[in-house]
Amino acid sequence: MQKLLTLIITLFFAGPQNGGVHFVKGLLANAVQKADSEGKPVMIDFITDWCRWCDTLDTHTYSDPTVAAYINSHVIPIKIDAEKGEGIEIAKKYGVKAYPTILLMKADGEEIDRMLGYIEPKEFFATLDGYVTGKNTLGVLQAQVEAHPDDAALRYALAKKYEDRYDMAAAGEHFKKFLELDPSNTLGHNEEARYALAVSSLRDANDPAQMISFIQSFPQSERKREALSTLWRFYLKANDGPNAKRYLVQYMETWPNDARMMNNYAWRCAEQGINLDHAEEVVQKAVDLAPHDAEKASYLDTYAHVKFAQGKTDQAIALEEQALELAKNVPGEKMKPYEESMAKFRAALKPPSSR
Repeated sequence: MQKLLTLIITLFFAGPQNGGVHFVKGLLANAVQKADSEGKPVMIDFITDWCRWCDTLDTHTYSDPTVAAYINSHVIPIKIDAEKGEGIEIAKKYGVKAYPTILLMKADGEEIDRMLGYIEPKEFFATLDGYVTGKNTLGVLQAQVEAHPDDAALRYALAKKYEDRYDMAAAGEHFKKFLELDPSNTLGHNEEARYALAVSSLRDANDPAQMISFIQSFPQSERKREALSTLWRFYLKANDGPNAKRYLVQYMETWPNDARMMNNYAWRCAEQGINLDHAEEVVQKAVDLAPHDAEKASYLDTYAHVKFAQGKTDQAIALEEQALELAKNVPGEKMKPYEESMAKFRAALKPPSSR
């Protein structure tokens, strides 16, 4: 009996003979029909052509024998490109905004739960098994929180579920309650909760106060980089030049060699016609820091647009010429954007007077 049990376990975890997950081909309806007939949930893997983590999930997680065997035995898997065909509407229906998103649903379309991003095989297996067997799902956590409203760990888990769905209003509500329940940071999640609340406040109420407070309260946080970047973008969009400059300067004080961020800031300033002198200073530094001709050409193009926004068209053309010369030496570089910029600048030059 022991030998038989060992054989069964070995066969189960060995996975399919041809390896990997057997994804259903075609439309979602095909997977739903199969799921309904077999009494299993559907597992949708939302992907895109440009999603590198989707490829990593294929290579490292779906190829794992244990994961593949479990998926093939317990769910009906299908891949759906969220940017093509029916995938566009399906992704919209379920509020999918990041890739990969692995969504488990009943045959009637009701979502059971989801996973976001690349997940290692062991964690993927444990999470999927929990969802299939009715553990740690959104519905289960909602019921648990309702029964135990003062349980900080449950509040945190539920807040994370909503955050995974980009429902920051609901996530913020539960993160706020979590902070009230765990003021001494016993569970170690207060920094994360404070940041989530700051993001929610900024998105839903256009109020940056909590994000500013977060930076002041957690000056060494790994989230500081994203927080400062979020703030300068927020203020630039609001046409608040002084504050946009303030938080970009703070960013550069900590990350003085992030040329890409400098270029991004300068480009947005040029687009909006704001902070142009500061943008010129910043993009000059980005050009100096550029490690390769491809990046330097891109940054020179941004520099040219800043000059054009300043009304210095001749200088913009001179910079674009430099960008074009560098770009020509980069294998596979697309020249059209540079050529279009040059055409735009030259068209803006006034013809000489005939008088």
